[in-house]
Parts: sequence; structure tokens; C-alpha cells
Amino acid sequence: MSERFACKVVRLPRSTYRRLPLAQTPGDPDAALRSQLREYSTKNPCHGFRRAWAHLRYDQQQLVNKKKIHRLWCEEGLPRRVRVRRKKTGRSTYPQVAADAANVVWAAGVEGELSSSISPSTARRSRSRRWSTSTPANPC
Repeated sequence: MSERFACKVVRLPRSTYRRLPLAQTPGDPDAALRSQLREYSTKNPCHGFRRAWAHLRYDQQQLVNKKKIHRLWCEEGLPRRVRVRRKKTGRSTYPQVAADAANVVWAAGVEGELSSSISPSTARRSRSRRWSTSTPANPC
């Protein structure tokens, strides 16, 4: 009787039938690499997996894959570098003024100050086509 037919009769997947028992499986093939990564992490706590990979690749002359190092680094639970977010430039720190009526807040000055007291009639009265900034800003 063939293996395929026997597994079909018993309703057992062939992959389960062919799987080796846990006692017969070989040990972890990456055990030495894992210990090297743990040792490197304790010596250099500020370094991440990329610098550990570079150390193995260029200092110890081991040909290892960067993705494998990343996978082992994560599986071992070694510390990751926390990157500090930079402050984004070009964002206004001036609080936004909410409009409580129509045509109250509709123009901003060049310096970033809100010109909330300019009404459309004031802008029409000015002779130039630019925004009228002669009226003082009302921060309320």
C-alpha cells in the first residue's frame, strides 16, 4: 500500500506523517549565531541589528544575510533602537482661531499672525489688490 493511499484512508495529512518526532529533530542550526548576537548586544547596547550584521560581515568575515540577522534579533527579543522624532519645520505653533461667524477668520498675515479682524468690506476699500494688513490682528 502506498503512503499517499494510506494517509488518505486514515485522513492524515502526508506532511504530518512525514514530520519527525520532536526527539529526533536536529538542534537549532542558528544557535551559535544567536549566541553571537546576544553577546554583541550586551557589549554594544546602543547598536541595532544593522551594526551587528556589519560587525559579523566585515569584522568577523562571516557571510550572513541581513534579513536572517533581523529575524534572529527579533526572535531573541534584543533591544531595538528608538529613534527620536525630529520636530517638523514649517508647522505653525500659533493656535488656530475658530470661526464663530461668517467672514471672521479668512486671511493670514505674512509673519504668521492671523488677521482675524479684516472683513471683506475693509479689503474692498483698500486700493491695492493685496490683503490689507493695516488693521491690527485680533487674537480672540
